[in-house]
Amino acid sequence: MNELLNPNVIDLVPYKPGKPIEDLQREFNLEKVIKLASNENPAGVPLHVSEAIKNEISNLNLYPDSDSYYLKKRIAEYNHIDIENVIVGAGSVELIRMIVKAFLKPGQTVLTSAKTFVFYKVATIEEAGKNAYIEAPMGDDYTFDLDAMFKLIDNNTKIIFVTNPNNPTGTMVPKEKVLDFINKVPKDKIIVLDNAYQEYVNNPDNYLDGINEAVKGRNIIVLRTFSKIYALSGMRIAYAISNIETISNLNRVKAPFNVARLSQVAAIASLENDEFKIKAAALNQKNKEKLFHQLQQTGVRVIPSEANFLMFIPSSKFSVNKIDELLLREGVIIRPLQGFGVPEALRVTVGFEEENDYFIEKFKKVLQILAG
Repeated sequence: MNELLNPNVIDLVPYKPGKPIEDLQREFNLEKVIKLASNENPAGVPLHVSEAIKNEISNLNLYPDSDSYYLKKRIAEYNHIDIENVIVGAGSVELIRMIVKAFLKPGQTVLTSAKTFVFYKVATIEEAGKNAYIEAPMGDDYTFDLDAMFKLIDNNTKIIFVTNPNNPTGTMVPKEKVLDFINKVPKDKIIVLDNAYQEYVNNPDNYLDGINEAVKGRNIIVLRTFSKIYALSGMRIAYAISNIETISNLNRVKAPFNVARLSQVAAIASLENDEFKIKAAALNQKNKEKLFHQLQQTGVRVIPSEANFLMFIPSSKFSVNKIDELLLREGVIIRPLQGFGVPEALRVTVGFEEENDYFIEKFKKVLQILAG
């Protein structure tokens, strides 16, 4: 059957999401399962957003606004930019696909770092093949090495993805380093700042969101999502900010009716005020600090994180896959990171305190089992 396939697709490994709770319950006959694998906000959807969704249900027989006008208008107001600087997508993955499809020409390449969000690779390979995707090495501190990336830029480089904070490592490149990188990169390259975890950054003054740079005419695209701090992962809703010409070109490849009615309504309601966002960020910071120390006490290496998760590296004498397997049997779902290019590590989402404590309890049990 492979002769029927686009040859680029043959080189793709399907994205493997975190295991669903229901699957694990059936597989091991478990009553209690906690999922800390997908960087979701444990607080759930705020009441005013739920009410907005309920009020829209009677309109599901109608197509959504294909242009997402009112959502774009609210996003523009929220970020103090013009509506022409905004495009909305069904999650960041659709926007990433749109960027690659709209701007990558034959013979050109996409550049990013090793050990980052795997979908940059997927979108590039399906559009242009595996030779179009280039990764720069990442430092021992698991942070984007922008100097190493800059050295790999050549005439064929077209799109550069910078994930900040980075998934799955949780590390962040400081504001001045990102600005310096932007200023050095030739203006015929497109720099994509993927800011999915921006709201969790501990020190916003040391963080570059890139919006000013994006709307001033440079070829910079900023990605933001409602999946993380706004707790709308199930709605698949995100947006991009850039200069008017870039947004206009992205609209050429945008599918009609790409964002569902409920998603648009939920996102608009999410931006009514920042109370939920502020509380969620504070809760994450508090619980993350405790979980960080709990993990350290087990003897693993924990990477300091500016996001809503922690990446940790167990002793080399323990198999990461075996740790994951035994945790699943105990009803705990976290994320082994082989698919992200970090086979030595696992990632755990910061949940409620009781969920984190339960994970630590089971993790200690698993380490004892493996130690014999």
